[in-house]
This record gives sequence, C-alpha cells and structure tokens, in this order.
Amino acid sequence: MLATLVVSKPSLDKIAIIENSFHPGMGLFIARGFEDESNETLKADVFDSEVAVEKIKEFSPDVVILDLDSMRRVDALTVALEIRKSFPQQVIIFMAGKANPIFVREGMLSALWDRAYWLNEPSRNPSVVLSEILRAFNGLQQIRPSFLEAAIDETNYAGLLSPHQHRVMRLMALGGSNSEIARACKVSEKAVERSISAASKLLEVTPASTTTNHRVNAANKYLRALFYSDSFEL
Repeated sequence: MLATLVVSKPSLDKIAIIENSFHPGMGLFIARGFEDESNETLKADVFDSEVAVEKIKEFSPDVVILDLDSMRRVDALTVALEIRKSFPQQVIIFMAGKANPIFVREGMLSALWDRAYWLNEPSRNPSVVLSEILRAFNGLQQIRPSFLEAAIDETNYAGLLSPHQHRVMRLMALGGSNSEIARACKVSEKAVERSISAASKLLEVTPASTTTNHRVNAANKYLRALFYSDSFEL
C-alpha cells in the first residue's frame, strides 16, 4: 500500500501591525483580540511606521498589517513597498475601518503585485478576521472585502466609531472635561464637541431631558456598548 504524503501548512505565529505613532489607531486593541482568540498561541505586536523595516527584521512576523486609519494611504504604500523590497515573500495586508474607493484598494494591491490583501473593518470579530488572515497566509483566495459587515446592534456599536472617536468617548466616560480631552488628543475643544456629537449619533444616544444630561447619556451608552461587545476592552 502506498503511503499518503501529508503536507502540513505553515502555522500563523506572529502578526505585526504597523501604525503612525503620532496618530495611533486600533492596532493594540486588534492585537489583543488576535492573541485572546488564538489562546495565546499567536503573538501580535504594534510597531511605528518610521522603523517598520527594522522591527520586522527583529520580530520576523508571518503577516504584516498596515493600519490605514492611522497612516495616510501614500505613507502606507511607501512603507509597504519598503517592506516588500527588504522581504520579498512577506504577506502584507492593508487594514481599513473607513470606506475606501475600489480603485484605491486595487491600486495599492496591484502595486505590490503578489501576497498583498485588503482587510475591511477589522475590529468587529477577531475570530473571523484571523481565519481570513490565515487563508491569505496560506496563499488562498483574496480576503473578502465585506466579511465583517454584520447587522448593527448594541453588541458591535464599538466597531462603528473611528479610533479618534473611541479615544474621545473613552476619555469622556472616564470623567475628562472637553478641555482635558482636547489637550490629550491635541485638538481643539470644538473638535472634541464635534467628535462627541458624531459618536453620539452613531451610538443612537437618547437626547437630554429635564431629568437627564446628554453627556452622561452618551458616556453610559458608550460604556454599555463596550460591555456588551465580545471583543473590546476599555
């Protein structure tokens, strides 16, 4: 009887997430979600885009994810090309929570020619994201751009907010005034007000009444959304 040759696929052990440290995104949150989902068999870390090549050389990741919500498109593409030049076989994934035109996605992927993917709205479900990344790592089909577009309810409100809105709402929920939040985020108080207003609309915050305060309502709704989320920590 002929023996059956079993070829095992390489395991996914390390993921590097590249961000701009002056404009951090959801990298640390996503990295924690990946590690929790993999029961600590996978290591994920976040590195600054200025030292991406050096850190990748030290960390030796299986997959590199570039956070487009933290970096400009042109900067992300420049870093991706530098990585590809230094590590020709590196799997590279562009990650974006915000909408990007199809020609942008296709253009950035085609610039890398091969082993490049696009990950849409990565923060909703780490288990689904990891399964898609594993498929990409093993050379399977392109990541589906809509695989995280689930129905919106209170368990995934957190996935609707931008990284900046998350930071503003988190600081407000922790008791920060608009002036304190503005200093921490390096923006104006008017910008903080606009962020709270926009996030409140996304969270469908109950309007203020004679017995309630909008700011308190917004903080409570945000904390409730995080509490009921399967994959988010304050």
